[in-house]
Amino acid sequence: MLLQGILTQRIIIVLIFQVWPIFYLSYLAYKLLKRGKNRSTYTLSSVFLFIAFTYSLVDISLFLIYTPYAYFLYLFGMYFFMFGNSLFVIFSWVLVKLGEKIPYWKFHLGIIIYGVISTYILFIGFFFEGIRYDSSTNWIPTYSWFLFIISWIFISISLIIPQIFLSFKLIKVFEGVVLKRRIILFIVSVFIEFITLYALFLYNTWVENLIYRTVYISIFPILSTIGAFLIYRGFGKELE
Repeated sequence: MLLQGILTQRIIIVLIFQVWPIFYLSYLAYKLLKRGKNRSTYTLSSVFLFIAFTYSLVDISLFLIYTPYAYFLYLFGMYFFMFGNSLFVIFSWVLVKLGEKIPYWKFHLGIIIYGVISTYILFIGFFFEGIRYDSSTNWIPTYSWFLFIISWIFISISLIIPQIFLSFKLIKVFEGVVLKRRIILFIVSVFIEFITLYALFLYNTWVENLIYRTVYISIFPILSTIGAFLIYRGFGKELE
């Protein structure tokens, strides 16, 4: 009965917080691609689509519990989640170089680098049991503190620091331009998303802290939704 209660609670949480983001993120990607098909729209829409794909894999994994597929779907979902968020940095770099003709090899190289380093979550998650997602955890994703520390280092060094540098560049590039306010909105929104990344890893690691988990569920899904929408709004048609 206890296990059934936990599973029921998790299914409710999934239905409330992890299903509808698939639709709104896909919709935002669709709206971006309707505006124009270029490197900037492709990159930002890919962010939304990868995160939507993550939610899809995680949601499907819940309905495949007691099978080996559940764990691997969740694990690969988290890989796409980290890789998708990494593309915010690539997108910011594209905006900084908007007036220049960026060689395609540099653009693709940046994507490949983030794609490769994001595999740390697969490596640590599987080979070092950094992610446990089975009956022993009542099918609640549980991260090791080792994965938590590595992930915070990854977010800080690979995402936050480059984004800070690019943010100053963006403000300088668009200085005195009407779009500057929207660029600032975009920058703030990206950092909101990165903060939710920090919070997510703590949420899945500090699983015994029910107070923090309740606060997270109450605040961060809404904050992440607002951040995604403001990123979309901050992008603006004028930047295409």
